[in-house]
Amino acid sequence: MPSVVFDVVGTCFSYDNGAHALHARLGDKLAKYGIPSKLLFYSWITSTERDYSYLSQIKQYKPFLEIMSHTFTRILYQAGVPESDLEGFYTQEDLDYIVDGHRNLKPREGLAEMMQILRQGGFDVWCCSDANVERVKGYFDKAGVEMPLDRILSADMVKAGKPEPEVYKFARQKAGSDKPGEVSVFAASHAWDCAAAKAAGFNVAYTTTYEYDECVAVFGKMDLVVPDLVSLGKGIVDKWGKK
Repeated sequence: MPSVVFDVVGTCFSYDNGAHALHARLGDKLAKYGIPSKLLFYSWITSTERDYSYLSQIKQYKPFLEIMSHTFTRILYQAGVPESDLEGFYTQEDLDYIVDGHRNLKPREGLAEMMQILRQGGFDVWCCSDANVERVKGYFDKAGVEMPLDRILSADMVKAGKPEPEVYKFARQKAGSDKPGEVSVFAASHAWDCAAAKAAGFNVAYTTTYEYDECVAVFGKMDLVVPDLVSLGKGIVDKWGKK
């Protein structure tokens, strides 16, 4: 049976709730310095991804949310909040509210339909995330989308963070897609994630729903590029499904 392994956070679920939580809590304060809260939030996410990956590479792996929770002051300073104003700029309650907002992600439009298309098309569907298993399971359950617990893979299981090769090797082994002749697809809305999966032997499907620009000159050409999740499901079945 062909298999498809999905990235979860950013691909199947949007970051927008976290951005909304930051704006609700600190938007007025940030506006005084000309800092858009949405831009700050996404800068915080990408800087956390960098630190998460770098710590993994030097074998000092730490969970994503742990890093995120301890680097907010840094991102405020880098965004332009003066050092003299950092103390007292936010409370622990503010931070907890924002991080909880990030935990409570909303499904992207078309998620349930995409999963149905893939399963009806004969694909065994998995997901592989930097988030822990319980968190990922909660996302799908709350969205009313089936994702069996034994089909959820976390980087925590191998104590390595994306985009380290160990994560993708682990995903291919668990999904049974490292066997000769088996079709294995990795799907994500992060170009770096797709590039790492391709290097590990996956066919890769990329949706521009999060990053918009494929950036071929940086990440190389993906095997499939589509604008949304429903198109992603249909494209995977059409390209790699059993004829």
